[in-house]
Amino acid sequence: MEEVSDHAVALLLAVWRRLPEADARVRAGGWGVPRTRPIQRIAGSTLGLIGFGRIGAALLRKARGFGFERIMIADPALTQPPPGCILADLNTIAAEADAISLHAPATRATRHLINAAFLARCKPHAVVVNTSRGALIDEAALAAALVEGRLHGAGLDVFETEPLPADSPLRKLPNVILSDHAAWYSEAAVADLQRKAAEEVARLLTGATPLHQVNRWD
Repeated sequence: MEEVSDHAVALLLAVWRRLPEADARVRAGGWGVPRTRPIQRIAGSTLGLIGFGRIGAALLRKARGFGFERIMIADPALTQPPPGCILADLNTIAAEADAISLHAPATRATRHLINAAFLARCKPHAVVVNTSRGALIDEAALAAALVEGRLHGAGLDVFETEPLPADSPLRKLPNVILSDHAAWYSEAAVADLQRKAAEEVARLLTGATPLHQVNRWD
């Protein structure tokens, strides 16, 4: 939870502040703020969360410190929003959010949740971040929106096909940050995963109920 939510925040900030473009420009001998314009202020803006499990909740905790004026959440399983947040549908998040972070599972219902119609409603300075599942985004529609200037940028850790194909248009776009499905990783996370797996086996062998059971039985 901590690593993935950290990664989502890192992608959001780096894309929003156009850090890869600034880094490349300085390395090439360039200089000057006008070359990175426009960049909006984060404080006072609107954050949209699509999906609100434990990782979404961890991101919310960290994002509050950046001064978002509104935080909207779309999750059909959520009936009561956290304090200071509002429930919203996808259309509202698309039209009103300045930053959109995805934290939903990949199901038939969520496949290509971020599609051409969704992106057509987005603000041209909006940022989309995905650290959940690649199938949530129609990558061709996302690439088109980025190329045409209908979206400020995107930070992507997951993709429909992994590794990301060599001919993916996302590879060539300067306003996209790509990472290799590594949001989960830290040295501490590896140790936790190994320990938790062993503890689950021990629970099952001793007749206890596993804590992280996927295919629950009676």
